[in-house]
Amino acid sequence: MKLFLQTSSGKPSIVLWDGSLLFERNFAQVQRLDYGQELAAALTEIGANMEDITQIIVDIGPGRLGATRSAVAFANGLGFARKVPVVGLGAFVILGVYCEKAHARPCLVLRKAARRQFHWGLVRGGKLVETGFAPEGEIIPRSFQGPVVVAGDATPEAVSLPSLPDTLWSKIEVSPGTVLGLLEEAVATGPVVPLVETEARVFDAG
Repeated sequence: MKLFLQTSSGKPSIVLWDGSLLFERNFAQVQRLDYGQELAAALTEIGANMEDITQIIVDIGPGRLGATRSAVAFANGLGFARKVPVVGLGAFVILGVYCEKAHARPCLVLRKAARRQFHWGLVRGGKLVETGFAPEGEIIPRSFQGPVVVAGDATPEAVSLPSLPDTLWSKIEVSPGTVLGLLEEAVATGPVVPLVETEARVFDAG
């Protein structure tokens, strides 16, 4: 059974998954959230225990650093204590894969940094193909100019997308737990750290 923690939006969620969704709970805010207590309650609700967890997947951001850091610390601690693998997945991939599938168009994922500053990532074909940082709220991907769906923190009033016509604003900040059915297995495991930088980069989507 997999434990999946989403945190980078500042509105965390806890998911338990075993080929299908067993449990999902979303929280309005991260303050005073005791992951150990919430996980214990979730396991009790579905009649499982800690020994049933075989993998931990945690959202490493970018995004709200305090919220992300607390979940990453919990994931690393639990993984070490239980001797189960820990996988870090970026918020760009988690949100982008889900929104691209839901809306049948590439997804631009935005995570607010400060004021008009945004981390962003573009997902096409289920893969993260480009990332960047917009210090003044203007985002111009180099790898794609066309219709996209936008997910994450931003609103049309907060950012400018001059090269992306016919933009659909999804208002999705957190993916449902069923996104695990769309994500490929990550290869790298071990201690993970929050993602705090997204310098401009175009990846090979092939």
